[in-house]
Amino acid sequence: MTDRIAVLAAFLTDVERLKLVKRKAYVSDMSRRENSAEHSWHLSLGLLAIAQELNLKIDLHKALVMALIHDVCEIDTGDTPAFGPQRPDQHEAELRCVQRLAAYDLKIAPSLQELWLEYEAQVSVESRWVRVLDRLMPFIVNLSTQGINWKEQSVSRSQVLRVSQPVREHAPEIYEWMVGRVGECVKAGWLIDA
Repeated sequence: MTDRIAVLAAFLTDVERLKLVKRKAYVSDMSRRENSAEHSWHLSLGLLAIAQELNLKIDLHKALVMALIHDVCEIDTGDTPAFGPQRPDQHEAELRCVQRLAAYDLKIAPSLQELWLEYEAQVSVESRWVRVLDRLMPFIVNLSTQGINWKEQSVSRSQVLRVSQPVREHAPEIYEWMVGRVGECVKAGWLIDA
């Protein structure tokens, strides 16, 4: 049993490093930038709230686990900002990290890799809702910070709408609400009107 606990402790120490991955987005009081673990927690709580509020017909447990682990790949690769350049080897580098974590001799390890691959493939309703929340939650945080992240990166209306396409496809009511807010953000000077 001591050996099992040692492996578990090593795994939990490894995944704790997600707290060290800095993102471009600020926390709502603009005092600092958020980390990827905070983003995953916020996304999970948002998913829980939306699933209950909209009576989503999803496997909520599966979706929540997927939400919690969707960015564990960033432990080795760092965050790739939605409005920044993409790495040409991004998927392969992220997959290597997930495979490394899945190699731990733990019961959770194989499902971690399976759920991450399912999220990346976007083949299930759960993976699509996690992606919707992965677009919605940073949007909401940007609203709360008066678009500081968008302004720093000179983000345009069209960029926000392009990144929000998973929301348009799978949650049109939420997308309609977002489009209204985007218009307000352009008027406020938080987004470029392009």
